[in-house]
Amino acid sequence: MIRAIQALSISSACSEQSFSQPKRVHSQRSIPKLVFLLAYAALALTCHANDQPTEGLSDRIIGDIGAATYTTNLHIGTEGTQSLVLPYAFFDYQRFFVRIDEFGIKTFKIGYGYLEVIGKVNLDTYKIKSPINGNVINRSDPIPLGIGTFQETPIGGIFINAYHDFAKSKGALFEFLYFAEIETNKKIVIYPQVGIERQSAQYANYYYGISSGESIATGYSAYNAVATNNLLAGAMIEVPVVDNWYVNIYGKRKWMGSSINNSPVLNRPFQDTIIATLAYRFK
Repeated sequence: MIRAIQALSISSACSEQSFSQPKRVHSQRSIPKLVFLLAYAALALTCHANDQPTEGLSDRIIGDIGAATYTTNLHIGTEGTQSLVLPYAFFDYQRFFVRIDEFGIKTFKIGYGYLEVIGKVNLDTYKIKSPINGNVINRSDPIPLGIGTFQETPIGGIFINAYHDFAKSKGALFEFLYFAEIETNKKIVIYPQVGIERQSAQYANYYYGISSGESIATGYSAYNAVATNNLLAGAMIEVPVVDNWYVNIYGKRKWMGSSINNSPVLNRPFQDTIIATLAYRFK
């Protein structure tokens, strides 16, 4: 099974565009309906999954559990590298799964995988600190929930995910990720990765846009981000240590689309992620 690390695609929060009062009321009324529909769909899929055959689903934990150092640099404002030491997990247990920053439930079989109800945990802090006057804008953490699939095909692993942010942005995030697998003669495995991420206008504008009020407070020029596509590439190296213990080292670079890249808060056109893990593999 491909134990590739999924990109820590980071998300969301609130659009600061100005709308007329009727549009804002309509948006506020539509949010509870959308929450209800997604919750109902997730419940229906999960209940339907209980009626599906369990062939191919393990009744024990299969995968890796350990600890990891997560290091990222989003190149936003004057904030530099962020590092966290946290538990690490990439495993399946019956229909439940955890994949680094993603967790969810497998429903019914499709292709080489399952239709999945998924959520994402954001490990980054989107704090915009102005280099002009030192004032800070704190963005709230996203709550991305949605549906997706992991297709473990003969030519590699394919992740296709669609999220809605239930936090302030109310925006959307879409991911298409591909991992290959290359095994060397010393049991060291390399997993090259390529992919594309699409952020909706609301999603991108919350993190990379600057409202007129924030412009006055920070000295940044006002900026409105629109929907954008971000390209990414990376690789994970898996090294066996002893028995069922493994060290994984993963690096990824994400090149931001022009809408985000032109934002005054971004000081580089890319974002970097490095993860180093020590994990025990349950078989």
